[in-house]
Amino acid sequence: MKKSYLLLIALFTGLLFSCQSKQNTSKEQALPAGYNKLLVSKVIEGGTYSYLKGNNGTADIWVAIQKQAITVGNTYYYKGALEMKDFHSKELDRDFPVIYFLNEISDKIATSNPAIPASHMKKSTAKKLEVTIEAEEGVTNLSALFAKKAELSGKKITVKGKVAKFNKNIMGKNWIHIQDGSEFEGNFDLAITSADMVSIGQIVKFKGVITLNKDFGAGYSYDVIMENAILEK
Repeated sequence: MKKSYLLLIALFTGLLFSCQSKQNTSKEQALPAGYNKLLVSKVIEGGTYSYLKGNNGTADIWVAIQKQAITVGNTYYYKGALEMKDFHSKELDRDFPVIYFLNEISDKIATSNPAIPASHMKKSTAKKLEVTIEAEEGVTNLSALFAKKAELSGKKITVKGKVAKFNKNIMGKNWIHIQDGSEFEGNFDLAITSADMVSIGQIVKFKGVITLNKDFGAGYSYDVIMENAILEK
């Protein structure tokens, strides 16, 4: 009788421990919808990007994020990722069979404010520059572009402005933001993709095709963008 009683206690204790273990594992694995985690094991700093190696809970992966302070051993969280296969990093002179480009990463999960569409984030966070570009024949100013974007969609035009932001070699393209001092309904910053190199603060003139509502994934979404533009000398 005593042996049976002890056996029941042992079985009950084992079941209780098993249930608690499963609950703890479930809590550790539970993430809000759309979120992924990365336990960082290695960081390589490039000129523009931080390249992170880590485990996402199922496998070791590489991700790239605009250069920022990352601590090895910490767990970070992100939403959305753009997968690039057979990617060659010019700044590291290194090939990655698979790497994921992230728009942002954080050691905390945002729980209060709802997600804001990327196009609106870019519009609200762009800082307006103090710049005046004189009217020039054959050049469309940005206020006219944004006002007549439907008419100009798919057409090749020329724009001129001051470089407000420049990121090189993302998805095989250089990404440039320009402003010319004009605006329409709060829109004053134009994103441009190009193979040409520029510098922040430089006055540039680009010719390219206007595209509307372009979504590249991983947070790269634009209401209006000029694609495959050529820098005019």
